[in-house]
Amino acid sequence: MKSVLDELLEVGFLTGSRAFGTNRDDSDWDIIYPIYEGALIATILEGKERKPSDYFAGYCIQDGGYTINLIPLHPHEIIPWVLATLSLKSTLKLSGITNRIQIHSIFMGTVCLFKGTVEQRGTLNEYAKAIQDVRIKLFPLTA
Repeated sequence: MKSVLDELLEVGFLTGSRAFGTNRDDSDWDIIYPIYEGALIATILEGKERKPSDYFAGYCIQDGGYTINLIPLHPHEIIPWVLATLSLKSTLKLSGITNRIQIHSIFMGTVCLFKGTVEQRGTLNEYAKAIQDVRIKLFPLTA
């Protein structure tokens, strides 16, 4: 039987310290997902209490002794977040930067840089196809 975390990662994308490889044992799991997957996320979370997240957006749940932050994003935002996550995964440890505030600033700046390069897709269905293409090409992030 799959864990809630495994099911969520099939819908969304891992980001944050666990994706960057800078996590501690007690670090939470940050998962972004496109807003059009809200009903599927709700089905996965059935019976779980959702709480406001300390994160800047979304909500969190407790599962298996750890916290999962769920961050719903417009599909146009997903690809820049994925690219920024991959960028920090590749470079953050080499930079020597460990301050969480600095890491967050670098991440959000990188997201902004990539936002300018992602073309508008139009409908949510067109975004869904583009996001699926990204998933096929680039994931899993945890590998």
